[in-house]
Amino acid sequence: MKSMNIKITFLFLIAVAVISFSSCDKKSKITEEEYVIKVDSIETVDTVQLNQIFQVDFFGIVGENGCYRFSRFYTERTGMKFRIQAIGLREIGDNLICPELLPMLNGQNLQLKADSLGTIKLEIINPGVNQLIRKDILVLP
Repeated sequence: MKSMNIKITFLFLIAVAVISFSSCDKKSKITEEEYVIKVDSIETVDTVQLNQIFQVDFFGIVGENGCYRFSRFYTERTGMKFRIQAIGLREIGDNLICPELLPMLNGQNLQLKADSLGTIKLEIINPGVNQLIRKDILVLP
């Protein structure tokens, strides 16, 4: 009788192990991917003094729900020209549940330095062909 109880216990443990490892609740992998946010508008100064830091405020919709968020600014500088992209992250994955909210840039700011006399040219690059926002800023001595 004792060996029968050991066999039943052993079979029960094997069954539990098999069920545990073959569970239907397989967790899907959620990852993030970068994308370029469409900037609707910017606000900044028209003139700035040499060697002063100035701020550019960005406005627009970050994404369609709470799985989207602002990540960073990507900036390329060539001489007096700044090419800027607002970069976002979105979560992707099977059975992903996203909060129902509309994330916005709401004046997210980038600080730049006016380190040369002349005209600084800002180009905000949006997704799509020729979707630019341009702004010139005069640097005074």
